[in-house]
Amino acid sequence: MIHNKNQLPDIQKKAGKALGAFLVVMALLTVLSRAAANIITPRVTCTVPQKTALKYKVTATGTVKEKQQQAVNTVPGIRVKKVLVSEGDHVSEQDVLFEVDMEDLEEKILLKNRELEKLKLSLKDSREKSRLEQQNKSTEQSRAEEDYSRTKESLDAKVQQAYEALAEAQNRLEEFDSQSSGEQENLPDSVEEALIQASDEKHQLLEQAEADADQKKALLEQAKTEQKPQEILAALEKDAEEAENAVQSARDACTSADEALETWQASQEALENQSAGEQRQVLADACTQAENAYEDALRLREEGLADAQRKMEDTRKPTVPDSTPKTTEMEMKTLQTELDKYTALQKAGGQILSPAEGIVRKVHVEAGSTTGEGSSVTLADLSSGYRYTASIPKEQAEIITDGDAVTLKSADGKKTAEGLTIQSITENKENPDLTDITADIEKGEFDADESAVLYAEMNSAVYPCVVPLEALRMEDNQYFVLTVQETENILGNELTAVRINVEVLEKNNTMAALKADGLDADSQIILSSQKTVKAGDRIRPEEE
Repeated sequence: MIHNKNQLPDIQKKAGKALGAFLVVMALLTVLSRAAANIITPRVTCTVPQKTALKYKVTATGTVKEKQQQAVNTVPGIRVKKVLVSEGDHVSEQDVLFEVDMEDLEEKILLKNRELEKLKLSLKDSREKSRLEQQNKSTEQSRAEEDYSRTKESLDAKVQQAYEALAEAQNRLEEFDSQSSGEQENLPDSVEEALIQASDEKHQLLEQAEADADQKKALLEQAKTEQKPQEILAALEKDAEEAENAVQSARDACTSADEALETWQASQEALENQSAGEQRQVLADACTQAENAYEDALRLREEGLADAQRKMEDTRKPTVPDSTPKTTEMEMKTLQTELDKYTALQKAGGQILSPAEGIVRKVHVEAGSTTGEGSSVTLADLSSGYRYTASIPKEQAEIITDGDAVTLKSADGKKTAEGLTIQSITENKENPDLTDITADIEKGEFDADESAVLYAEMNSAVYPCVVPLEALRMEDNQYFVLTVQETENILGNELTAVRINVEVLEKNNTMAALKADGLDADSQIILSSQKTVKAGDRIRPEEE
């Protein structure tokens, strides 16, 4: 209790001073707290997403080479006299590369001409042989047809004679049976006359066959004496053998005709001394024999005609094809082509010339050796242009494609070729981790075997959110960025780091294109910090 009213103003003054001091202390403590917070809060550098494309640069060191090589060939088997170039030499068109020995070349030409003449003679003999074989075949066909006609005529006559003999025997038996008991009337013996006539004809045919055989034997002996070709001798020997067979057949026919006549005459004599019953039996037996003879004649005609028909058909069979003339002609053409090459080399004085301007890559011949079937000299054909080749890592090769524009610079920087395009991209055969790239160069821009550096720059598609790689973070295989966001607490507004997960669409060695729903063009993305920053930490951006 205040007993003195005069003490109240003093108390109020003291309270006011205490309150003022308290407020001053609180303000001072707040300032100190904020100062301490600023000291321990990490400073960060921020960036904003850019709408741009990613840039890629490829650099490769390689060598300029010829676009194609050309093999210089010549005829094989010729001794080399001089070799005038070495590997690495630069040669112009029509320069002499090496020379061959002219004496050896002329000897080879002489041998080739002899071989060609032998083939010509062989071709002539083959054609003559074919002609004679065709002629012999035509002769055999004509003779087979003639033999068939004669055989048919002869066998038809025998069948007719046997038929007439059978008819006569049957008539005599019928006449005997129709006669009265009186003495049988003597009939003209036409059977005996027919048998006599047949025997005479067979003897005439035998004489003709023997004369024909003698003539063919004489022709054969004459051909052997004149040393005719083996083909002609074989044909004549075959004709003589066939003529001898014909003589034997004619002799057999004569013997058969004579035996038939003798048998008939004996039977007639027996009839005169026999009784009527015996005579009739004799006539019946004669009729049976005549019938059997007729059937035999029919059978022999069928067999004889069939044999003659087969022989005629055999002569009409196609002969085995003879490809000897055709193959000989082919060999002659090949040999003539080779001879033309030898002759052309002879006209050139045995000199082998460069077909174009180039660099000698390989020499496959040497003085004293002989030329082979393959290339004698391998030439870098500079007239076809140049090709740059380099090897780059596979990951760089994935950046470029066929047709991309590149620039080429010499190692000393004095030569530049712009506007070139990638011609091919292939895997390196020796190292699967490398990729070979090529680009064609016009003649005159660079020299063969010159080192050069290739430069290529490519842009990706334009992305709306591209940030430096330093802003990209990863945790548990998840990419994310930290952004700056303002939050409010009892001490006022402050800035904190907030995590936003992102998807990397594409990146190069400095930038990354991102896909994230929480990012826009104004987002402040933490690029770097004074010390480690995690999501939720208070941060303080660096003042620009």
